[in-house]
Amino acid sequence: MNDGLPGIGYVDKYDDTVFNRSQMRLVIPELTQLGTSAPAAVAEAAEEVLALARTVERLSHRYLVFNGD
Repeated sequence: MNDGLPGIGYVDKYDDTVFNRSQMRLVIPELTQLGTSAPAAVAEAAEEVLALARTVERLSHRYLVFNGD
């Protein structure tokens, strides 16, 4: 289920999901959208992940990894 978010909407809660530097062009706007339009707890989490995503975008050989359960 992607909930209208073609990048982060496909994070698998049961398995690992990895985003590379080039995928940050898709992920960062989605996290920004969540940070401004989601309920407070989700927006706060999105802002924290957004900071990590910006680091991945800025530095080479970095990945944003979501670990499933």
